[in-house]
Amino acid sequence: MKICIIQARMGSSRLPGKVLKPIIEDIPSLYLQYERISPSQKIDKLIIATSTLPQDDIIEYYCNQWQIPVFRGDEQNVLKRFYEAATLFQADTIIRVTADCPLHHYQVIDWCIEQFEKQQVDYFSNSNEPPVLEDGWDTEVFTYQALKTAYFEATKNYEQEHVTPYIKQSGKFKCIYQKFLSNNPHSFKLSVDNENDYKLIQSIFAHFYPNILFTVSDIIKLLKEKPALLEINKTSVINEGYQKSISEDTKNKK
Repeated sequence: MKICIIQARMGSSRLPGKVLKPIIEDIPSLYLQYERISPSQKIDKLIIATSTLPQDDIIEYYCNQWQIPVFRGDEQNVLKRFYEAATLFQADTIIRVTADCPLHHYQVIDWCIEQFEKQQVDYFSNSNEPPVLEDGWDTEVFTYQALKTAYFEATKNYEQEHVTPYIKQSGKFKCIYQKFLSNNPHSFKLSVDNENDYKLIQSIFAHFYPNILFTVSDIIKLLKEKPALLEINKTSVINEGYQKSISEDTKNKK
């Protein structure tokens, strides 16, 4: 069973409630992302994993309205949330996607799953660190056994908050990284972490609307033709939250 888990919460410090902010025609970001991933031919089930905090009740409410399966678990220990969700849904392969990526696309996910299976690895991703970095449609595919091991052995806060660091860094698993767009040298900031990121994503969707299934190649082409769009969030930093978590964890250990 291949389970795609989109992790989502309302409590973003830089842009609260971002996962339900309307992108185009009052359509929430999370729903657009769901619609762009749903055509996948490789995923057996797509679920939203949020926290048990009252502020995330609204995510469950909307998921019920949209008839999207939702799982609720620990807010800070997202690794635990993923492990419990994967166990409940009897997954043998997990595809991890974050809800700050409304531009994600089913073709990327299907390709990542194909590479994961073809190369017979424990973990595959199209995005990690430069030069293999595709922010905005970064996908992680890994085995249930790798997730289970990480759940029982990971002890650092950032490993638990960001789910996969232990899998990638422990040396116990075969991990491969490869870009979906191998001929694209750019690393654009296309995830939503702040107001400027949000404005850029709105502009991209507005350009293609009513088509909401435009490809990631279409996005790259647009940004090359209209580089002024990238001025909207030029001060944003890719993976800033992840780097902050590592820094705080290191500081607390001193």
